[in-house]
Amino acid sequence: MKYIALAAIVAAAPAHAYITDESYYVSGDAQQFHVRYEPGSAARNYWCAAGQFIDDYLGMLPTTPIYRLSPPPLKRGEGMTFSTSPEGAVAETGVAVFPATNHFSAGSAAALCEPRIPRHR
Repeated sequence: MKYIALAAIVAAAPAHAYITDESYYVSGDAQQFHVRYEPGSAARNYWCAAGQFIDDYLGMLPTTPIYRLSPPPLKRGEGMTFSTSPEGAVAETGVAVFPATNHFSAGSAAALCEPRIPRHR
């Protein structure tokens, strides 16, 4: 009986699921992937997770363009959906950049990650 329950849990897990260094949960594939909602997160945090997913998890080039599919503003409790295809992309990233663009490269998105601050014991 335990094996059946475990098999059901494994079968329900997305084929591509990744947890970033900042503990964001990302699921999907390059065509469409979703960064799960985290309370208190800003758009740059979701872009950071998207960049890490493409660079680190999928192993794609840092020059790979990433487009935001979720229209702003995000609703309470809603994460952000992205794609490496411009089809269905919204006009703005939600992050102030100059010049204004509707995408980031995976490397630029990952560069939005805040450095980890080591805890002192």
